[in-house]
Amino acid sequence: MDMARFSLAFTPDPSPAAAIALAEAALANGAESLILLACDANDCRPEQFDGWLRELTAPICGGVFPQLIHDWKNHERGYIVVGLPDTVTVYDIPGLSDPGADFTGMVEDALGDGDPPQSLLVLVDGLSSRIGALLDAVYDNLGSDPVYFGGGAGSLSFQSKPCLFSNQGMLADHAQLTVLPWPFGLGVEHGWEKFAGPFVVTNSTRNVIHSLDFRPAFEVYREYVEADSGRRFADDNFFDIAKGYPFGLEKPDGSILVRDPISRTENDLNCVGEVPANSVVHLLKGQAANLIRAAAVGAAAVPHGAGPAILADCISRVLFLENDFLQELDAVRQSMGDRPLFGMLTLGEIANGGDYCLEFYNKTFVLAATLD
Repeated sequence: MDMARFSLAFTPDPSPAAAIALAEAALANGAESLILLACDANDCRPEQFDGWLRELTAPICGGVFPQLIHDWKNHERGYIVVGLPDTVTVYDIPGLSDPGADFTGMVEDALGDGDPPQSLLVLVDGLSSRIGALLDAVYDNLGSDPVYFGGGAGSLSFQSKPCLFSNQGMLADHAQLTVLPWPFGLGVEHGWEKFAGPFVVTNSTRNVIHSLDFRPAFEVYREYVEADSGRRFADDNFFDIAKGYPFGLEKPDGSILVRDPISRTENDLNCVGEVPANSVVHLLKGQAANLIRAAAVGAAAVPHGAGPAILADCISRVLFLENDFLQELDAVRQSMGDRPLFGMLTLGEIANGGDYCLEFYNKTFVLAATLD
């Protein structure tokens, strides 16, 4: 990456004019493409951005997230604008909750039969229900050669709304695949540990768990979580308790893929990401020191260098760690070295960590750093 033509700017101003001004400044200084990241509290609306986005001649990607990371701090308001020194290619895939959507065909049409890209930034509407199917189609088409990273955009209100920035305008229920012409190193860790189970998911629909071991899912979940936490679920506190007790989906190689229950509908548990029927899950819990240590391990896995690093870290890690989240960022800085870092606090994270296939993670630390 030509660092002389790479730019990274942040403003705490939540107004659309502030974001557009940063973007126009990046383009005036030689940027060929843009990444635009926004905080959900900015209240970004299509009518504020669509005209400008559709008139842009430079490719743009990005999204709206619960919080952003800049200058080794998390921010609840503001924008990050990244100016890239090359022209990137952005593909916007619609219908991310449509049960009839042919993602295999759409991905083949978008990415074609050419050589796989070196790296792929994958952003999705984090509240869509077929994220796993889209990622399977991407991996089936491109295989394990690219480095994949990214995460889920959206709001902690868990209300679906346009949350991705594109040259078409602001998009909802979409995935966005951005081909990056640079190699990246990747670190993926979570730090959560098993404390109950295993349980068999005896009935589920995509991201909704209906039953565990043939019992209503929430009844099982409540039994273990209330006993361990000493707290009781009420009508308005599900996520406040559940943020400390995710599920762990056991993979064939023994690794654990975290699934975050964010709400319940009677006895059904609604998760970020799909939980297949007949899969085996554990209940997990975390300790702040273990999560911070895991982030440091993930940061140490990327090579040292002067080029930029992009962090996709789960917003529920922030909600769990609270003031200790700054310790996580400090641990990352010590492990990775002082290089430009920006990122988003996401509704689910995307990566091909280690030797695994492309996955949609929850409550996980995903760091991608350029190899220069």
